[in-house]
Amino acid sequence: MNIDGYTLTEKMRKARRRFRFTATEQALFYELVAICNGEDWRDVFDCSNIELCFALNVNERTLVKARESLINAGLIYYKSGKSRRVVSSYSFVKEFKTTVMTTVNNTVDNTPDKPTDKRGDKTTNSTTNSTDYNKLKQKPNENILSKVSHGDFDFISNEFLETFILWLEYKKDRRENYKSEKSLKACYSKLVKLSKDNPAIASQIINEAIANNWAGFFELKNNKNEYGNKKQTNSTDSGDTIIRTTVL
Repeated sequence: MNIDGYTLTEKMRKARRRFRFTATEQALFYELVAICNGEDWRDVFDCSNIELCFALNVNERTLVKARESLINAGLIYYKSGKSRRVVSSYSFVKEFKTTVMTTVNNTVDNTPDKPTDKRGDKTTNSTTNSTDYNKLKQKPNENILSKVSHGDFDFISNEFLETFILWLEYKKDRRENYKSEKSLKACYSKLVKLSKDNPAIASQIINEAIANNWAGFFELKNNKNEYGNKKQTNSTDSGDTIIRTTVL
């Protein structure tokens, strides 16, 4: 089945006559359409929860609820990633054979693998696992920016995501990269600590480091009060000197 933006839009319009979709649910559908378009209308495309939350400006709980509505309406097919590192898959035309509807039906598929079914599942899972494994093995220090952007690291808060990506892009331009998740997590923890868990301060810290072409970032120093006090003291001293001169 060929898919395009017009076909999917008409599909949503017809579904709205039978289902009451919220604005978030409709926004999620059209965001997935845009992503699929960017992937040249592939039958199956990948997208992380963090990327969708960031695009729609919603939390993960709201995202999951909206996705359930689209699944129940038959507008999308969804396959959850096996871990935080394996991004979830979506499709508008292809139903996943190995999909476990834990979020919709609140049930877990505990059916043991059978020889007849295992062949079909093995093709899908082995291909996915092999692809994901190769992605992790190929130059992880160069792909770490892409992984952060796609939400492969769950310890990064959405509020700090944009600022942290800016820092990683700056490091990449300097040909400096974090080679492991451990070093990346240590860098992120330092940023949160120095900013006192304030995204606005974190943005100022990163901007200051980039403006000064620093290899690392440091805590902000507010010298305005010190400068003002010093200037005021000097002014007072000068005044005292003038007064003494006049008296003499």
